[in-house]
Amino acid sequence: MQTKRQFLKTVSMATMLLAAPAVCLAQDTPWSDVGYDRIMVANTNGDRLALRFRIGQQYDASNLRRLNWLWRDWRDGGAQRTIDPLLFSDLALIQTRMSLDFGSPKLILINSGYRTAGRNATIEGAARDSQHVRGRACDFNMVGVSPALVVGYAEAYGVHGLGRYTNFTHIDVGPAGRRWSG
Repeated sequence: MQTKRQFLKTVSMATMLLAAPAVCLAQDTPWSDVGYDRIMVANTNGDRLALRFRIGQQYDASNLRRLNWLWRDWRDGGAQRTIDPLLFSDLALIQTRMSLDFGSPKLILINSGYRTAGRNATIEGAARDSQHVRGRACDFNMVGVSPALVVGYAEAYGVHGLGRYTNFTHIDVGPAGRRWSG
């Protein structure tokens, strides 16, 4: 459970971010691997990518394929599917804003991206119709940042699905407005 101080910190951070979300879209960062159109991400299997997935309003198909590979279910034979690119856009916004606020690039560490239906069924508490199975979700950590703070940033950008957990954050691009704690 959150303390009053933690809650107020999260609310003030969310308020600040809501007041200026366009800043992230209007500027680039001083780092080549972080920006609204690129992402620096790793998975818990040890794979890592830093790439530009969008140029202007067009997605880069080759780099999306590379991200799809990184999001694969490496725990179930490396099964892959096409990941909704809006998920990458949401993560890039969060990553960029946090990197700018902290003064250094923040790596996204994916704990769970795409999941096969079979593997999803083995995860305690996982929704049967999980957005992970649809290629529209990820559970992640922002290296060096508490999940509670990551939730504040994600909330400020209005991600569709947002799960608050002790050790990670869940976001997805499924139906809008879903919030939960686990």
